Amino acid sequence: MKFSTKAEYGLRAIVHLDKAGKKSVSLAWIADKEKISLSYLERLFASLKKAGLVKADKGVKGGYYLTKPASKINSLQVIEALEGSVAPYECVTSGACCDCKCKVLPIWTKLYKQITKTLKNIKLSEL
Repeated sequence: MKFSTKAEYGLRAIVHLDKAGKKSVSLAWIADKEKISLSYLERLFASLKKAGLVKADKGVKGGYYLTKPASKINSLQVIEALEGSVAPYECVTSGACCDCKCKVLPIWTKLYKQITKTLKNIKLSEL
């Protein structure tokens, strides 16, 4: 399994919202600090907003802020908002399998459980 720049950049960017406290942070400022394309960051934050992790203030002094304390947001929530499920294969979470006698499903299931457990335990406030 390999995460894309969506997860990397999204996590790097959303950390700035935690550091800002209750103040809104502009995406242009984050883009400049992290050397990330503003248009790419806008797409990432649209996904984070859709997932309910961030909200936006409109206007000249607008920006984004977290919807809840960073200690209540885990890295799995951020990554899944940006990348989708971290399951290595769909059969791990859906129960549907291509071959019901699949001998490797237990491996993928164990891997998925370990990844989700680890990511759930890493809070945004710890990054």
